[in-house]
Amino acid sequence: MPGYNGLELCRLIAQKRLKTQVIIVSGYAEFSYAQKAIQYGVLGYCLKPVEYDELAALLLKAAHNLEQTPASVTADTFLDAIEDNNIDKIRLYLEANNLFEESYYLASSVSDTALLLPGALAFRSGPSQFAYLSCCPYDESLFQNALLDAGVLGIGIYPLPVGLSDFRSAFYKCTAMSYHFFLDPKNRICDSYPDFASLPLMSQIQNAISFAEKERLCELLTLLKTDDSYKQFSIHSARQLFNMIVSNPNLAADAQDYFIHSHRQLIHDYASFQDMMDSLIQIIRVCPREQEAADSLSNTYFLKIMKYINTYYNENITLRHVAKIVNMNPNYISQIFKKSTGTTFSHYLTDLRISNAKKMLLSTDISITDISMQTGFNDYFYFLKTFKKYTGCTPSDYREAYYRQG
Repeated sequence: MPGYNGLELCRLIAQKRLKTQVIIVSGYAEFSYAQKAIQYGVLGYCLKPVEYDELAALLLKAAHNLEQTPASVTADTFLDAIEDNNIDKIRLYLEANNLFEESYYLASSVSDTALLLPGALAFRSGPSQFAYLSCCPYDESLFQNALLDAGVLGIGIYPLPVGLSDFRSAFYKCTAMSYHFFLDPKNRICDSYPDFASLPLMSQIQNAISFAEKERLCELLTLLKTDDSYKQFSIHSARQLFNMIVSNPNLAADAQDYFIHSHRQLIHDYASFQDMMDSLIQIIRVCPREQEAADSLSNTYFLKIMKYINTYYNENITLRHVAKIVNMNPNYISQIFKKSTGTTFSHYLTDLRISNAKKMLLSTDISITDISMQTGFNDYFYFLKTFKKYTGCTPSDYREAYYRQG
């Protein structure tokens, strides 16, 4: 290198505060040399022969550092801002996309691709899930035409313009509206969001849950599934009802294994609202003697169950899905798993997914939304909450902290 040696060049780059990212590849293993290079802000110091994985990780760091600007807000951090109700970051993202209004019209779709809505900002909010922001009311004929596409399952249209202070709440409600087809397949465009407490039979159902009146509760659920009044529910209401029941230890064992974490999980596990009701009735009515019978099956099936989970953890598998694969009752699976591992099926699966998400965050430049899907989380916001619970920070912060190291 005419005129300079490597360390001198590193010193000049640091002195001029250039954004140049320096990775030294050398056969010189002297500690003082490497220490001096690190003082000058060198990103990495690789000794020959170079390990491919080590160099690849450093190059990813370098690319990330060069792409960052102080005011940048990516689609991933925009979703984080919605979850945190960070109005300043929400506004920053909108202004970066030339949206400067005080209020907006929201829509959402469950679809393979984003809908073509002129003048609207479209962004992905999950797997096969898109949200839309417009400064003007939507032309509803565009939504009717969109339903002709086989890849569009449902559409939600928030009925009022939304200010940034109410953005988070309206966003979640609008997302739920787009899943209304789960309750009413003939009504795939929804523009209303009912109050949970006012829904049909709800006060009676809540009383039966509180007092663990199994037979009474089964009667009410049977009545609800055969009456068209359930179409007044939202998918969020249906999920609340399901989780209220399974979280009562007198009605269901190991509630965590049955808990529904997202709308997408609900439509994946159950073909319809009636199917969900049938499953709840089965969970409530399961007999203790039948549960005890699982003990004799544990040794035969446990290894098969574990092999399946460790192979397909990155797909949309649930307790109910695994039970179908091994042709067993979900209650049996739950008990076998807890007896053999000391933890619940759900907790083991989540641990496995988070562990692999952490590896992907540090070893690839894949977007965080894609990582959430590739590790089996079918809802970005559930992934975000779970990741924060396990690590104490968001996936974005976890990746950023790694890039700042060294």
